Amino acid sequence: MSEGLPATLGRLEVVVCCGSGGVGKTTISAALAMAITARYDKRVLVLTIDPARRLATALGIGKLGVDPVVVPKMRLHKAGATPKGELSAAMLDMKTVWDRMVYRYAPSVDVAGKIVGNKFYQGISEAFVGSHEFMAMEALYELHSDREYDCIVVDTPPSRNALDFLEAPTRFNDFAGAKLLSWLAGGSRFGFRAMNFAARPFLSIADRLVGSDVLDELAEFVKHVQLLQGSVQRHANEIYRLMRSPAVGFVVVTTLEPAAYREAEFFATKLREFSMPLRALVVNRVLPDFLRDADAAQAATTLGTDDGIAAWLTHLLGEHVSSETLAPIGELFLAYHRIATRDARQLSRLAALGEVPVASVPLIAGDVSGLEALAHIGAAF
Repeated sequence: MSEGLPATLGRLEVVVCCGSGGVGKTTISAALAMAITARYDKRVLVLTIDPARRLATALGIGKLGVDPVVVPKMRLHKAGATPKGELSAAMLDMKTVWDRMVYRYAPSVDVAGKIVGNKFYQGISEAFVGSHEFMAMEALYELHSDREYDCIVVDTPPSRNALDFLEAPTRFNDFAGAKLLSWLAGGSRFGFRAMNFAARPFLSIADRLVGSDVLDELAEFVKHVQLLQGSVQRHANEIYRLMRSPAVGFVVVTTLEPAAYREAEFFATKLREFSMPLRALVVNRVLPDFLRDADAAQAATTLGTDDGIAAWLTHLLGEHVSSETLAPIGELFLAYHRIATRDARQLSRLAALGEVPVASVPLIAGDVSGLEALAHIGAAF
């Protein structure tokens, strides 16, 4: 693609960076947001859901929270980013997003208050698989609806499974509508006692373990949560419509390590099955092209075996160089040559799989933190 990823992705309203954990999604998300800001006169927000808080470090911001922080243009200029637009960053706060969702979809403020005030509510965010993913989509939808930003780049949370993010909107429905919770919500204390005889041993044990007050509170909580189900289900459908719209683009971030590579292939395939628009693949930490040079590999093969090379280097450097010294250097280069050649084959395979642009980000020695490093990565797009 001649104009590069920032030019194409910057035309979108939402860019979702996804992939397995440890591939550098947070860094790539921040670098991509910076590159879009440099290309377009737009308000760009990069939103992280990463609990490790790496985005603040990457952007050189001391503290990052739920309220977006504007990255000063002067600092971007010093880093070589030359921004045309404005870059902001924020980190998802799970409790804040949960509270907003409850108050938005509860049938009344009174019901919302009872849910938020219930002791079980404090643990509900971890009560079902995909909680971070669902909150990420909820926060994304809210930010997009507010229209405060022209482009939102989302750093999705590290997940055990690539499908967690794609299936996130259905997870709350599964939780709120589960048969077990419907059974528990049979009502008050009387409702529990009215259940059939087979349920009584469970209730007797539960009474001794947690007490009747806790069971009553759980039943009340589940009743109130189920009142949200219809609204959340409709909202989940709205989120899915947004995720499938032309205004959204998914970017799969990966490395060429076997596990991450397989996850990227799987994710790219599933995006198409979900009818969600895959726009690009970003392969992080790619070895430089010179390692694939056939002439260099041939030269490395002769190191340590050709006494003429050792003698020539001894004369050139004015110090004795032995074949035994050169041999490990040649072997090391050949090892990297084999890896780089394999990587090139995998890159070609990814390009054919996704039928979308593939951007390679070179391996950077040392810690990638600070705006200068992000600007350097952005240049690779």
